[in-house]
Amino acid sequence: METLADLAPKNRKSPDEGGGTGDGTGTAEVPGTRPGRAKPVSAEEQAAWDERVAHAQEEREGRGTIAPLVVAGVAVLGVVGLIVWSTLSSSDPVTVDTMPTPVVAADGAGSAVYPANSLEAVRENVRFGFAPAVDLVVLGDGTVVLGEGGPDDGEDVFGKPYSELTQETFADGEIPAPREDTDAGTPATWAEVYRTYADDTIFMPAVDTQGELDAVLTAAEDADRIDSLIIRTADDETAARANDRNVSVLYVGEADETSPEELLRAGYDSVAANHDSEAWESWTHAELDVWVTGVSTPDEYDDAVSDGARGAVVADPFAITAEQDD
Repeated sequence: METLADLAPKNRKSPDEGGGTGDGTGTAEVPGTRPGRAKPVSAEEQAAWDERVAHAQEEREGRGTIAPLVVAGVAVLGVVGLIVWSTLSSSDPVTVDTMPTPVVAADGAGSAVYPANSLEAVRENVRFGFAPAVDLVVLGDGTVVLGEGGPDDGEDVFGKPYSELTQETFADGEIPAPREDTDAGTPATWAEVYRTYADDTIFMPAVDTQGELDAVLTAAEDADRIDSLIIRTADDETAARANDRNVSVLYVGEADETSPEELLRAGYDSVAANHDSEAWESWTHAELDVWVTGVSTPDEYDDAVSDGARGAVVADPFAITAEQDD
């Protein structure tokens, strides 16, 4: 099974190497087993990454480069997911159809670990191979930005609700971190993060309004990356419009209150379902891709994948792909 770790430069086998894992040991991977711990990136790879991050940060007027966030106490395993270092190691950007599965999607860009829906969180999602499952909201001036809630939310972070913010006043804010050992995050617009990372990953934005959908589709079509999107929504009109543009649509409503037939008719091609749901087994046998929610350990995630899940959507992606150091 190809995973994100297989796409990283340290695990990509050169043409003159023999079989094995691609890590230079010649040790064959045992089918059905969890990949071993990922090795640290080399100094050259880290320098290349830091150069890319610096370039992206320099595009933000008046803001300096921010050091990568560190997930303290977490040793990343061979992360099962989407794409790390894709522009450094692959000639063709990943798409929804070509992405290695299973995929770990970071809900809120990993809101249990990073400042929710922040520029830094998206950057770290890409770095570690998690699909950014960001939330979107429309500001008072019509700008679509990363943020949780609706137009009347946001005052606790920005001092005013989103509906009263402009792009300039939004950019002046700081997104609080969920952990004491993590810096506050930088607010970001959808156009900004998509322009910076569209070739590195797939995005899984939550779309609640037609304005958000218009911004998502326009950015993807301008970048010729419409095939790198999975729209998360529970709105049938949004699903139908996205489906008409050949965009994958993930249903995130109450899975127990609908059926595969209803979702297929509405234009959805995948469903988010809780692993503990009574309907879990029926979803895994439906003609829809299933994304598991409600898992919090590697074993729970492995069980869901064994059942047929294409991936998981979780706020703490490290919890299901890593072990805490003793």
